[in-house]
Amino acid sequence: MLRLLCAAFVLIPVLLAACGDGDDGTSSPDPDYPTSLNGATIVPVTPVPKPETVPEAARKIEETEVLGEITRQANATPEGVDTRRLTDAACLDGVLTLQTSEETVYAALPCDRFDEEQVGDAFLGEEIAIVLEATDVRYRVLLETLGGALAEFTVAGIWVE
Repeated sequence: MLRLLCAAFVLIPVLLAACGDGDDGTSSPDPDYPTSLNGATIVPVTPVPKPETVPEAARKIEETEVLGEITRQANATPEGVDTRRLTDAACLDGVLTLQTSEETVYAALPCDRFDEEQVGDAFLGEEIAIVLEATDVRYRVLLETLGGALAEFTVAGIWVE
């Protein structure tokens, strides 16, 4: 009986530790660096003030916005909903500028992370959908064409005019 009692005192804490804290197993060990469901670490981006080259009228993106959408179904032609045509894309002095038929998007991005020729070849003149992602830990600009070209830029701030 004494052996059984001793074994219980040893096993109960081990079993409780193995069960965890009752969450679904996706919580982060460090709240400053949340992980995605696949365990990849997302390093938070520190937002920057609006660069001087961004027009005063451009508003800061505070929460995720979707500008157009492309729906895809098996064995069907992709369909654009509220897409826009990309008319110009350039990066100068740490500001990525995407001019579309509907608006201009400005994003704080080191220009060495933007290949104007590559983006131009795949996106200029194309109907695109844009996701401007703004979360507590990062800002991203995602571009998608009807033809399936994709580009993603992690940036330090996004503004739209």
